[in-house]
Amino acid sequence: MTDSNGPETAESVDEDRRRVLGYAGLAALAASGAAGAWLVSRPPETGDEGTGEAATPTPDGAASSEETPAAAVPAAVERYAPDIYFGALEKWFPTDPRQYVVESDEGRVVDGFTALETYSQQFREVGGPPEPTVFYNVVEAADGVDAVQYWAYSVFDQFTVNFHWHDWELLQVFVERETGEPLLLSASAHARGTPNNEFVDPDIPDGTRPGILSEVGSHSSASEVNGVVPSFERVPTADFVSDVTNDGVDVSTSLRAPFAYGLPRDEGARLPFVLPELDGSPLHEHGSLSIERDDLLAESVTVDSWRGLPSPPDDIPLRESGLVFAHPDSGIAGEADATYALEPLDPLEDEIDAFGGPQLSFEFALPGFVEDQFASHITSVGIPWEQERFNDPLADVTDPGHRRRIDGAEPAGLGNRVVGRVRQLRAGTEGALDGVAETAQDVVGGVASVSLSAPSVELAVRLASENPTATVTRNGVFGYLHVESGEHQLAVNGPGLAPLAAGFEHDGGLVQAGSEGELTVVATEDAGWVRGDARETGGVSRVRIVEDYAGVVYDGEPVETDRFAVAVHREGHYTVEVFDSDGHSGAYRVTPDSFGDADETVRDGIRTGKLPLAETLRAELDELYALAETLAGEDGSDSTDGTDASTDGTNEVLDRLQRARRAAASAVAAAEDGAAALADEWLLTVDIVLEDIRDTLASESQGGYDDDAVAALDPRVAAGSDRANEALEAEL
Repeated sequence: MTDSNGPETAESVDEDRRRVLGYAGLAALAASGAAGAWLVSRPPETGDEGTGEAATPTPDGAASSEETPAAAVPAAVERYAPDIYFGALEKWFPTDPRQYVVESDEGRVVDGFTALETYSQQFREVGGPPEPTVFYNVVEAADGVDAVQYWAYSVFDQFTVNFHWHDWELLQVFVERETGEPLLLSASAHARGTPNNEFVDPDIPDGTRPGILSEVGSHSSASEVNGVVPSFERVPTADFVSDVTNDGVDVSTSLRAPFAYGLPRDEGARLPFVLPELDGSPLHEHGSLSIERDDLLAESVTVDSWRGLPSPPDDIPLRESGLVFAHPDSGIAGEADATYALEPLDPLEDEIDAFGGPQLSFEFALPGFVEDQFASHITSVGIPWEQERFNDPLADVTDPGHRRRIDGAEPAGLGNRVVGRVRQLRAGTEGALDGVAETAQDVVGGVASVSLSAPSVELAVRLASENPTATVTRNGVFGYLHVESGEHQLAVNGPGLAPLAAGFEHDGGLVQAGSEGELTVVATEDAGWVRGDARETGGVSRVRIVEDYAGVVYDGEPVETDRFAVAVHREGHYTVEVFDSDGHSGAYRVTPDSFGDADETVRDGIRTGKLPLAETLRAELDELYALAETLAGEDGSDSTDGTDASTDGTNEVLDRLQRARRAAASAVAAAEDGAAALADEWLLTVDIVLEDIRDTLASESQGGYDDDAVAALDPRVAAGSDRANEALEAEL
């Protein structure tokens, strides 16, 4: 799966879909959808150990290449030729592209239409994968180290973030030439910007060989070193090591994970695929292409229109194991569903001039101020011998420590990363509440209205820059490397989810996207759009939206100049913080009442400075007073045990909140009159009173409130104090 520049407007999408590309010479489109790291495979026992799934029966008539010219194949190439484990829904298995060559004005071309049609017909006729083939190439990687490359060709790629004709996979084993011992197992994930799954100094005993878990549709892969085929363990436990040795990174303040690509095989989440289209028609209905619906991925995992769903689908099945391909000399060859021919790659350069076909695209929706916009993620294929990694295999090693293991170098680009985790904002308090201390999260369930949880389906994430690239999440987690310094934009799409987009600046090193690595999406049916227009005021350079208990749900640069559109859950209570082009801050409140019967709330003329901050503080204190009153008895006593909050029968928290409200209102009036010094005096009074309230809530009496009430009130009081200080520091 390879990335290239795509059109940025909806109007140009159809034109690009019809544009026929000859792929010869497109070295910039190098990294095709390929495997992640490797596994050490062992002969299976009964079924798929560790998954509870039954082994897939051998397809009737499946082609099997039993005769490999062993004398012509280098010993190291045969030794490490992998066993390949496919998913049950896989359609496009490794084969020989030469059988699909057609003569054209461009020479001998593997045409996308011809390849897909002929392959599909062959598959139906034999009842299984036609002509299983893997190609090899050996390249010196470093002094005394060779890279044994295994290239696998599939006629099509149908995935979550893209689809295209022709899919070349690269699997590499770095071998010490003198001893023949493997130093590193590596294979590219989806693109140069996506980290591979890699394993350094693997233990591959005699009688075993490397293997890969090939992902359905895209053919990227995950590794297995525990002999629990075909599961994938991302992190170590007491019983096994991790299947990757990639270094760990802090994805967010609360999550550390290996910086490696990998889809959630056995990890519980579900992956929705897309139905490829050309000229506005699904491929199986296109007038120039003769294939059947069954030639594409099953409808059970395919979502035809991501944007037409009110919520993410809940009926996508989890992954199951499918066919197994093996080298004829593999220890599992007798149990495998097919053996593949191992062929040298060199002759193909003389026999094939180009790979071609109409260009396809995946459309990312971007939230605009008026309506959703579109940006196309175009993918294409690169011929192996025109890719940088064909002659420089270390160009495809993505972990700094692994690169040092081979040649002692550590290119700077390997450390230029962007990571993040996407979570979904849902009604209720079953999820996380980032805006509340961990010890208090269980006791605010009666007050909070929304919370954060892992998305029910995996999502598509597009990194827009000079060379856009896209990936999918793994339990919401994503990562990019080789990210150039400068301005970028992230767009997140998923079926049944409102699109999310945010701009950010990368200045080298590790960058956590969104709010300290967290990005938030919401189901379409729950979405309320917060739109702001600052073109006629001071502009807007950054937007930060904070839910009272869930915490920060958006933090980024707007995708349009001086205008923004962010989807939030309609049941939440938010403060929208804005920063103008000079860095001055402003804020306003958005609550369920802000939407009414509409699906959006629009704020024209976004303002920054002391006045809007004081107005927001006043609104926050009004809501805080109502909450404190609700949590107290009708007469001002504690709602749990009936004891008075103070000796004179009054509730001192409510009394002080009332004083803070009056002071905030006075600050607003002074700011409206341009009396900055007077406004600051009132704001300082607010801050002092709120700090007194926090002391009271922390005292032995807790102001007459029980523990649950204190847990609900204290973070809101603290937020009010922060807002008062922000307004104090702001200019009029």
